[in-house]
Amino acid sequence: MTEKPEATGDDCICTDIPKALYDRVEDFCKSRGIAPSEFIFDAISEKLFSIHRERRRKPRL
Repeated sequence: MTEKPEATGDDCICTDIPKALYDRVEDFCKSRGIAPSEFIFDAISEKLFSIHRERRRKPRL
């Protein structure tokens, strides 16, 4: 059995984002002075956190 390498902050996941949406993200990020990748990372993190919270509220069987 092989061991998985330790994850680093430099790992990359490629996704297809519609050009129009990415352009909106870039414009927003330029106005706020942040990188688009940072904005996307934060958005995904917040969404996953909210899903986790919703699941915890549901009663377990």
